[in-house]
Amino acid sequence: MVTQLVRISEVLVTFGLSFENLFLPFLFILMPLISYIVPIALLFAVLLGFSRLSSDGEYSAMTASGYSLKRAMLPIFFIATACYALSLATSVYFEPWANRERVTFYHRKVETQLDNMLKYQMKQGVFQDDFLGYVLYAEKISPDHTHLENVMMAPGKDSQKEHFTLLAPTATIEGAVATGDLRMNFSYGIIYTVKPDTPEVSVMKFKQMDLDLFRILREQKFGNDSEEDDFRNQGSLDLWRSLPKLKASSNPKDKDLYLKSLTLFHQRISFPFSCFAFSFFAMVFGIQDERRGKNYAYLLVSAVMIIGYVFIMWFRNLSEKGEVTAALGAWLPQIIMLILSLFMVYQRNRLPASESVFDYRHFPFFERYTRSHAKPAQLRK
Repeated sequence: MVTQLVRISEVLVTFGLSFENLFLPFLFILMPLISYIVPIALLFAVLLGFSRLSSDGEYSAMTASGYSLKRAMLPIFFIATACYALSLATSVYFEPWANRERVTFYHRKVETQLDNMLKYQMKQGVFQDDFLGYVLYAEKISPDHTHLENVMMAPGKDSQKEHFTLLAPTATIEGAVATGDLRMNFSYGIIYTVKPDTPEVSVMKFKQMDLDLFRILREQKFGNDSEEDDFRNQGSLDLWRSLPKLKASSNPKDKDLYLKSLTLFHQRISFPFSCFAFSFFAMVFGIQDERRGKNYAYLLVSAVMIIGYVFIMWFRNLSEKGEVTAALGAWLPQIIMLILSLFMVYQRNRLPASESVFDYRHFPFFERYTRSHAKPAQLRK
């Protein structure tokens, strides 16, 4: 979440400080993270509950009265199911909705800024050095700001573009900000271009030159984010419907987009499933020997959280590259973590709290092996 605050700061710097500019981007950025936050919150919540049971001696009383850890799994399972449903709904529906609304919000702000620039900031006979990163001068501007005479345009002082100077007797602004097709057309002009570190100057004359003002401002502020081109903005159903077309395409870019889209579709469904494994891990780590202290349990769940996330993201990267299938890359980490967590619950249920579930000597297969080899030695003794 902290890494996303940079994007909010960019919005505030670009569009000004207001409640709308602060709250809405924060909401749109936070919403996709809820599917990650819910399993982590459940992990620590279950840990706190079972740590309290263990530290107050209530878990020992429960086991003494015949209430096993397996029975305690039932309410945890129901809670994990509810958290899975919440995380799944966020991942499948609210995440793409927030991405679409975020892009729409940015575009609306860009439209407003561009509209204000054309209506109020452009003045005739004045050099404007912040016109979309360019320096713009017009000797005369019509009252409706759609017709300019004796126009000059050049890159701004902070521009990384090749230096040039554009001169045109007339220029017109066509289209509308609301429709996103605002353009500036230069007529019968000349472009003088100077190559870096050389005195050479090239001259090019033209009859018509078209400049897409809306696209320039959008790319300057927010890159190439687009409601149509970004597959992350699509709902899960729309994403699934687009897969056959991408798979049948011969374009290499579409092949890469197909793998990413298919991986995203499975990841949206599978990642919330970590609620079950995380909650079972927390049950085991919450029941600890008092001699180890509480910090040991927090260290273990933090390790599970980090390792599990890295494990899931590693398989996701393999899926996007096509090295493993999308379904396998999405579900295999979840299945492995679930099996490991259930095994640890089984170990904790049959071992006293003073014994570690990680001690290989307490593994069932190792115990059977040691018993089978210990009998002959005892008989000889």
